[in-house]
Amino acid sequence: MRCSKCGTENPSLCAERGLRFADLVSWLTLSALAFAGPISVAAPQACAREEPSLLQLAAASFPNLTHAERAMLEFAQAGNVAAGEFAQAGPSPNPDDPSNDPRGADEWSKDREIRAQLIRWLCEDPAAVHQVAPTGIRVLGARISGALKLSSVHLPFAIVARRSVMSDGVDIARAEIPYIDLSGSYIGELDAKGLVVHSDLDMANVHSSGEVLIEGARIDGDLNLGGANLHHSKVEMLSWSAPFKAALDGAGVVVGGAARICCGFESDGAVLLQSASINQGLLMWGARLSNPGNVALTAIDADIPGGVALGGLLQTLGGFEAQGRVDFELAKVKLYFQVAHAKFEGAVSENPTLLDLQAGHGLFAAGMTIDGPLTFTDVKFENGAVLNLSGAKVSALVDEEKSWPEPGRLLIDGFSYDSLGSYVGNQIDASSRLRWLALQPGFHQQPYRQLAKVLKESGDDSGAIQVLVAKEDLRYARYGPLGRLWGGFLRYTVAYGHLPMLTIMWSLGFLLIGWLIVRGAKAAAVMRPTYPENALAAGDRRYEHLYPFLFSLDVFLPFVNLHKEHYWWPDADAAGRCRLAGLTLNLRGSIVLYYLWAQIIAGWILSAIFVAGITGLIRGD
Repeated sequence: MRCSKCGTENPSLCAERGLRFADLVSWLTLSALAFAGPISVAAPQACAREEPSLLQLAAASFPNLTHAERAMLEFAQAGNVAAGEFAQAGPSPNPDDPSNDPRGADEWSKDREIRAQLIRWLCEDPAAVHQVAPTGIRVLGARISGALKLSSVHLPFAIVARRSVMSDGVDIARAEIPYIDLSGSYIGELDAKGLVVHSDLDMANVHSSGEVLIEGARIDGDLNLGGANLHHSKVEMLSWSAPFKAALDGAGVVVGGAARICCGFESDGAVLLQSASINQGLLMWGARLSNPGNVALTAIDADIPGGVALGGLLQTLGGFEAQGRVDFELAKVKLYFQVAHAKFEGAVSENPTLLDLQAGHGLFAAGMTIDGPLTFTDVKFENGAVLNLSGAKVSALVDEEKSWPEPGRLLIDGFSYDSLGSYVGNQIDASSRLRWLALQPGFHQQPYRQLAKVLKESGDDSGAIQVLVAKEDLRYARYGPLGRLWGGFLRYTVAYGHLPMLTIMWSLGFLLIGWLIVRGAKAAAVMRPTYPENALAAGDRRYEHLYPFLFSLDVFLPFVNLHKEHYWWPDADAAGRCRLAGLTLNLRGSIVLYYLWAQIIAGWILSAIFVAGITGLIRGD
């Protein structure tokens, strides 16, 4: 006879529960009696298996379980309602207790050790996985011995290792997990390339002795590295990033929440976030990045809808320091980009070339687009640090003069903005903005046109003209002495065409001087009738009167003929005395003649400039 549950061939013993055959017969008898009357008899669970616990399963494969291992397994057991917050490896359940400080892990006893192979078994063995509670593995103050290798593992539960030590490294590349928390732990290298986390990746206050690699990872929640201290590896994990000495490689990472690389974060090596997508913002206040002569932070071509904070506007949040290059070229930022209480440091470069300016230290944001404002407050560009905004586009620029870089270290050719602002007590007008433009190396017209456009749209027409005139001064100065001479003439006559009405003032000046000179010439009798061209008829003593102002006007206007200079003209050989403004002067006709020639030439030139200024022919923009 075979048992339907366990399949035993022994007619007297069930393999699952060890019941006698007589017991089975009794049960069958009672079942038959049930047809005869209302007798209710429950069928015994004769063949149900009582499943071994996680502790029992682990003991079979991992003898000599330590206290920490037993605590981890008991905590992870599904149905353990009295588990507390963590599996306690040390003497205290308080994470802040000094006994749980991983800096003193060398003094921890063997009983606080958890084998990495045991954790892997717990995450991979089918008989173990389905017994783990949804809260998952949660340990406090443990030392993980051996490299923890969970690559490509798909877990239904979280892993939490608070204030623990994993000095042999962690490999969770291409793994999929609901949540990871390594807060306060000391780790070696972390390989999380291609990792998928359905909630947060929490690495607050983590200390790493090697690179943290999260390249191509997807984190649906926040990436928390607040207070972390990361170091680049002695032997780089990826060949392409080896030249950067990466401490954090997050190239191509996708973060659904915010990336909090803040609150005391320090890196010895580069932070790589190129082509990253960070939905709710990159927050880097209270952060210090050190990679001298190299890249400190790169977010080239990153997409950051939530905004970027390099330092907090509130000084209590902490500033931002970078020893090396900070690069946001071609990045796309939506809400804002703030640089506050920040310091950009690096080695001094004497007499920098264009290559030095493109590859030096500082903030490089060429081609960056920001839908919101770009703000600078209390920023220091030290040792020749560069601010490169070439080709960038922002909705507003809000800054202050003390946050500008040194002369020759501002690159803004192609930089466009819709409005300008300044912080309270730092009013920035056209004159101060011209000092800002003068920080550029060399001359570029676009920044002047851009500034003038914004000033004009804000209602500051005089400021806009001041900027455009300064632009033309620099443009003509490049053409040598003759260029400067002609530029000076255009500047003071019509402001390079931006103030064409200035020609009227100059014209009035010539007219008034001409009137005074002709009036004096008339009194000195050096003006002669223009015989024989306008000779009188025989016996006619009448002749056209000399009107000094009309004569000056007739000489000056090139397209108008008042017929005054046809009747009178100075005699170059004559001389006489006249009184002007109470003074007696000796006046020669040749002096009057020379002036009138100059006035004729000035009339032609000023008239032409007036027409060109009105029509915009001589404006450089």
